[in-house]
Amino acid sequence: MTAGRADGTGSATNLPVVRVDLVSDIVCPWCYIGFRSFLMGWRERPDVPVALTFRAFQLDPSVPPEGVDRQAGLLAKFGGDFTRFAAASAAVAAAGASVGIQFAMDKAKTLPNTLDCHRLLRWANDAGLGMACAEALFEACHVTGADLTRAETLVEIAETIGMERVLVADLLASDLDRAAIVEEVGTARQMGITSVPCFIFNSRFAVVGGEPATTFIQAIDRAVDEARITSPD
Repeated sequence: MTAGRADGTGSATNLPVVRVDLVSDIVCPWCYIGFRSFLMGWRERPDVPVALTFRAFQLDPSVPPEGVDRQAGLLAKFGGDFTRFAAASAAVAAAGASVGIQFAMDKAKTLPNTLDCHRLLRWANDAGLGMACAEALFEACHVTGADLTRAETLVEIAETIGMERVLVADLLASDLDRAAIVEEVGTARQMGITSVPCFIFNSRFAVVGGEPATTFIQAIDRAVDEARITSPD
């Protein structure tokens, strides 16, 4: 992403750029919550230029290309314990509401393999459309219940945020960046990342989880202070 304000208007400032690598997976509701919280925190520091880059992670890379039944797949993560699953879902819904997300977990019928989602997000990020793409993918997965196993769904999302429909369709039909995404996921695991979202600030420290906006404000301030110390004027 290009450094600038969270609203995309840019920022004229002498403050150091804060570089944030967001390691996340589209199917993770806490990644959506964390993403929204991060943006809320960033907007409280409008003069700080932030370069946000999305990094791929897959909670379950073994999901087949056609996906799996969403309800069954999610319930399996809780050992088939519906009580635990229901409690976790309620916690997600409450946290989502606090950042303006109205989760509709019953809409989507299929839990996708997110490799192609990450490919699209990578291309959007390179085009300066990463935040718009992330928001659109998260919303499709968790709010509108779109089928993200279908290339046509991803093409429609790409077109909505301003990417070229035919080009994206052709890219998705190819193997471009498949290996790169697999490698990036592997790198995250080698770094010891097992829980997402993971926000890495200036390659120095991380914030893990769907933390409140205040936590991200503090992290941005810390990153700025550390950058000033290491790179004094």
